[in-house]
Amino acid sequence: MQYIYIHGFGTTGAGSNKFKKIKNYADENGAVAIALEWNEFQTDIISQLTQQINDQVDIEKPFCFIGSSTGGNFAYQLMELFSGSNVNASFILINPLLNVVQRKIDNHLFTVQLANQLKNPSENLSNGLIILGENDEVLDYNYTHQHLHKNNQIITGKWNHTLSNLETDCFIELITTFTNNNLK
Repeated sequence: MQYIYIHGFGTTGAGSNKFKKIKNYADENGAVAIALEWNEFQTDIISQLTQQINDQVDIEKPFCFIGSSTGGNFAYQLMELFSGSNVNASFILINPLLNVVQRKIDNHLFTVQLANQLKNPSENLSNGLIILGENDEVLDYNYTHQHLHKNNQIITGKWNHTLSNLETDCFIELITTFTNNNLK
């Protein structure tokens, strides 16, 4: 199994606490965890991420995109790129940013250039796991729930945006249960 983590705005992949938990689990269980990196100054983030996938991921083996916040938007864009191909892939979105209108905070560093690279998910986006924190202080979780509840598994809890109040064991169990049931 390959876990492909895509971080949110203002963080890094390898430095993310969520990625560290995933990597620790992967290392202990013979899996692979890869953190893709992007920043708000890149003019074509999806192309940059696709190049990293081509360089680091064995697409002949099962993999799961795990995208957090803005990285969730890029994760489903990548998933849509791979849909229709003969890959064994799935996706998990953690408090994903579907549209800038769901942002609760105004951050001048969140550039128009970055906002223009976000895309609404297609109606065909399905069979993923969406983890939503009801106490998300950054994004309106109801917006995501309304747009993705029909064709995806959604789990909500009293978590904040970073899931820092979600126990590591529970976080890893959500990911591994989903991937074990959806990837062979």
